[in-house]
Amino acid sequence: MNKFNRVLAGAMIALSVFLMGAAPNENSDANQGVTLIAGSFTRVINTQAQTVRCLFDELDFSIYRFDRVVPPLDTPIHRGMTIELDRAIPVYIQVDNDEPVRFYGRPGAAMVTIAADFSNDHRTDDDSWQFFFTPETARHRPVANELIELQTVAWRSFYEDDILDFTREYAESFLVADGEEVVYREGQKGIYRTTFQSEYVGGELVRTNVLSNGVYLHPLSEIVHIGVPIPEGMMVSSCGELFSYSRLVLMESTAYTLSFACTGRHPGHPLFGVTASGMMAQRGVVAVDTSVIPFHTRMYIEGYGFAVAGDRGGAIRGYKVDVFMDSMAEARQWGRRHNVRVWIIE
Repeated sequence: MNKFNRVLAGAMIALSVFLMGAAPNENSDANQGVTLIAGSFTRVINTQAQTVRCLFDELDFSIYRFDRVVPPLDTPIHRGMTIELDRAIPVYIQVDNDEPVRFYGRPGAAMVTIAADFSNDHRTDDDSWQFFFTPETARHRPVANELIELQTVAWRSFYEDDILDFTREYAESFLVADGEEVVYREGQKGIYRTTFQSEYVGGELVRTNVLSNGVYLHPLSEIVHIGVPIPEGMMVSSCGELFSYSRLVLMESTAYTLSFACTGRHPGHPLFGVTASGMMAQRGVVAVDTSVIPFHTRMYIEGYGFAVAGDRGGAIRGYKVDVFMDSMAEARQWGRRHNVRVWIIE
């Protein structure tokens, strides 16, 4: 007889002796006679306990997890009631090749239920294993101290990446000095990902399958600008737009807005915002001396952009151009500029 069996036998003998002995205060009128059935032992006990739980406390009898008590522990005691106690089953559980572990299972439970309880106690959030059962072992109801051998089935996912190189694209640009190369956009390598799933039985790898594969991150091509000479009679705007022009002139430039100080009109005036040419004042509409540059002449102004001659002013004489700004702050920032290059587009 092993140590556990000797301890268990001693406990059962002690319980038998206790149950067969005199219960406390048996002669008290307040005592209530109840029948306690614990395994193969049955005894009528007179008690003053108010609940089933208090009765077991009175008997100094510990109740453990998976012990089955009928009725429940919080049930009030009444004369003539029967209380049944089924102790949890002590077993040894060995998972794969690990050392056996002592565990107490539900009374009369099948192996699959005991294994599930054991799993809930020992599994962590990182585990993805489950026990493997044959139909026979799943239904088997182990006896006390039986060794239960469990085999796990586990799955682990992982991935491998292959680097995809980027391509290089070339484009001609008038914004780059003739013959030079400038990287306009850096290239970015891509990723081709293959996801695998490995299956382990009893802690041993048995197979690995491909779950998925494909481009995880598309490569981004590198763009290189190659400088080419600007054709004669052509110019490039600050945005890289190529345009032809008939002549290049140097002009003095100022700026104006829709303010009363600039136009002499308040917002309520019927001609507020209307230029001398009939256009609405807005960015890109500039005032000129129409004897030098006629209305509706298109031009490109250095530092300002494309514009059209649509207004005139008393102070705009000769080679002067007054550019429209949306705010007084922009107009002040522009200020008065000399030798501004203006390309006339005809």
